[in-house]
Amino acid sequence: MANGEDDGVKGVKEWFRSADMEYVSIVLQEHCAHKVLSQVGRLGAVQFTDLNSELTVFQRRYVREVQRCDAVERKLRYLEEQLDKFKITPHKTPSVDEFLNRVERRNPIQGEDTRGQVNYMNSLEVHVNEKEKELAQLNKLNGVMTADYHSQIELQHVLRQAKEYAQSNGADQSTFDAQSADIGNDGETGAGATAYEESIRFRFIAGVVNQEDRARFERMVFRSTRGNYLAHFADIDEALVDAATGEEVHKEVFIIFFQAPQIENKIKRICEAFGARLYKIPDLSKSNEIEETLERVHEDIQDRGRVLASNKNDITSVLAEVSEYVEVWKWVVVREKAIFHTMNHFAADVTGVLRAEGWVVSSKKEELVTVISKAHESTDGDMSAAMPMSVTTLDAKDWPSSPPTHFKVNKFTEVFQLIVDTYGVPRYQEANPAIMTVITFPFAFGVMFGDIGHGLLLLVFALYIVYNEKRFEKMKNDNDLTMMLFGGRYMLVLMGFFATYAGGIYNDWFAIGLRIWPTTWQINETASTDDTIHYDPDGNVYPFGVDPTWHRAENDLLYFNSVKMKMAVIFGVVQMSVGLIHRMQNAIYFHKGSLFTNIDLWFEAVPMFVFMQSLFGYMCFTIIYKWSLSWTDPDCGRVNCLEAPPLITTLINIALDIGNVEVLLYENQGTVQTILLLIAVIMVPIMLIPKPYILIKRMKKEHGVHSEPSSADPDDHGESDLMLGDDTGSGSHAEDAAVAPAGHDDEEHSSGDIIIHQAIETIEFTLGCISNTASYLRLWALSLAHSQLASVFLEKALLDFITEDGASGVLMTFIGYAVFAAITFAVLMCMDNLECFLHALRLHWVEFQNKFFRGDGVAFTPLNFRASLEEVAAAKN
Repeated sequence: MANGEDDGVKGVKEWFRSADMEYVSIVLQEHCAHKVLSQVGRLGAVQFTDLNSELTVFQRRYVREVQRCDAVERKLRYLEEQLDKFKITPHKTPSVDEFLNRVERRNPIQGEDTRGQVNYMNSLEVHVNEKEKELAQLNKLNGVMTADYHSQIELQHVLRQAKEYAQSNGADQSTFDAQSADIGNDGETGAGATAYEESIRFRFIAGVVNQEDRARFERMVFRSTRGNYLAHFADIDEALVDAATGEEVHKEVFIIFFQAPQIENKIKRICEAFGARLYKIPDLSKSNEIEETLERVHEDIQDRGRVLASNKNDITSVLAEVSEYVEVWKWVVVREKAIFHTMNHFAADVTGVLRAEGWVVSSKKEELVTVISKAHESTDGDMSAAMPMSVTTLDAKDWPSSPPTHFKVNKFTEVFQLIVDTYGVPRYQEANPAIMTVITFPFAFGVMFGDIGHGLLLLVFALYIVYNEKRFEKMKNDNDLTMMLFGGRYMLVLMGFFATYAGGIYNDWFAIGLRIWPTTWQINETASTDDTIHYDPDGNVYPFGVDPTWHRAENDLLYFNSVKMKMAVIFGVVQMSVGLIHRMQNAIYFHKGSLFTNIDLWFEAVPMFVFMQSLFGYMCFTIIYKWSLSWTDPDCGRVNCLEAPPLITTLINIALDIGNVEVLLYENQGTVQTILLLIAVIMVPIMLIPKPYILIKRMKKEHGVHSEPSSADPDDHGESDLMLGDDTGSGSHAEDAAVAPAGHDDEEHSSGDIIIHQAIETIEFTLGCISNTASYLRLWALSLAHSQLASVFLEKALLDFITEDGASGVLMTFIGYAVFAAITFAVLMCMDNLECFLHALRLHWVEFQNKFFRGDGVAFTPLNFRASLEEVAAAKN
């Protein structure tokens, strides 16, 4: 049990402050680099620094290997497209761990380049190239054969329509003598015909055109020929396949008769513009030739169909083999590309030796050293003995930048950390707002969404997702909505729970008050007057939440307004006070000297906290104290027993009518309020003057013109950075604090900059206390809107339908309930749910986090095969 508790406390501490980071320099053999990164990538605890930032992409040492990976990746995408085209599903990939173990067990191929470390890409590249070329050739042949096949089908339909048209019009040699135009010679007349015969003889053009283009095509032919033509159109019953796109299209056969040779050229150009296919067929008067051509085309179609089917079988067999391994091949390429991309960050100071630098999680450093040592030992070659590897930890003064921020999260805490990171990544080892957000965010939502019925619906929905977690995990990438719901499933559980809890406080069940326990109010339903509610002094105080009798009172809206408004203010002041406590914790944590020399603590964080409590903390005290008193007992022993003081007037008069209180809440109230106001006023110059004065004095003493203290003074190294709002952050010790990037030590700040910055900080805080507290009244406003909407929906959509007896009454009840359920789901469970979520988000980002949170950190992005492969798998799904 003790071990479990220790682990829990340790987990909370690790989430409150980001993981300790160390900056290491690694020297390793070049022929071992690939093996080393293969193991480091599985560790997922090292973020490498680019030591070749001055080089372009194409000047990097391993650019060819990366290009090879890109080429293989492109070919794999082509193979995937072919699988999708032929509707072949790739085989499922193994788990990430199983895949990485399988890759690690593979022995290097003899003769492979030891410098390039292409242990896996050579055979894979050859195999993928073979499959890609084979498929390309088969697809090219398939495209040509498909185009010819469908061309013959179109010709068959043209011949059939020509035959039917000729038969229906009684065409024979004596009555219907039309000659097919030469579609390949731009209307040149055939040899042997006289000019007179050609001038009086009808000609025709036959072909197919897309059905959707028929109207425009016919209109264009009419305009260009001025109506000097005769056209026949007929639908093709079956859908044909476009050889270029592979999509099904519907086409129509057309036969256009004309006489003038000039018209022939115009019609051909129109057919070309519309993509219409023209076919040379026998003259319509020669029915025997048309019949023979039809039989010949039919045989040709059958032969081409058999060859095309054989070609498709060949393609399918190749793709079936590809489908077994394509996903694994993708993972191999992703892994190799990540390795070579990381190796491009290494510096080659000495031939055969690479130097790497980067951030490593302190708790993983020993494991990193072990992994690198084993990788060198397992790699063949004698160079390791001549030039052994080394892992050196650099001092804080040599760090190139502030350490990245890394928190160890799980599936429960991940969504809350994401809420914080969306606003800004926490600075290295500053207090993490997410640890409070776990409770305060769903609680703020519950205050606004408070209703027992609505909260239970949300809670049951969230628990259903959690219970079926494995099934939803497979569906989470189907669409964005499913992914969001699945990712925030545990947050939804807490939101539903606190909405139910707040609904219990308000005693709201779908806008109906629940009478569960005895009450101090008696209701006389038979009273002849409007005064049906009476107070019973001997009754029991309602043990939990609001007495349900208030839902029937005439002044119920005023009462609930008062309660919810005061609850919102109390919650806001408490949350902002926690934020100021975090500010004090940051000031203590980043200061490494004596506690009494901590200027950020004594001249900024503490005065802010005292100022807040003197005014707004006192306001919360008066609210709670007034709630705790009985105002019906004339013999209570207090100064004022019957007249409850108006708190808003009392609080305003603290500053406007100093020392005077119209209606006392307790003895010596005026004196206490005057002292608190004096304390709050004194805190303003304490926040404004001492800190810039001390910093300017220290700056002149140590640097003359520079505002940053010397690194030789460990007591105050981090304070000016915190005060100046330096985005880099700094600290005096390598283990616990961030340091400013190299080159920033020469940045100059004038005394005026320090004074102006502190003045802005002070003014922003003092005025922000008022505006932020008022902003928390949105909890009251949203809660009131939710309850009133629920009440209106209940009355207008349900109760108004229950007015009749008998069968019609039952029917109207069902109709009313359907309307009530639909509108409740759409407006309250969806729209209002999202609205409350967004307002809770704003309260945490603006009102809570601005009291202490910098949010200017950099996320830790290590070489991590697991994360990369899971991302690829998610994208595929």
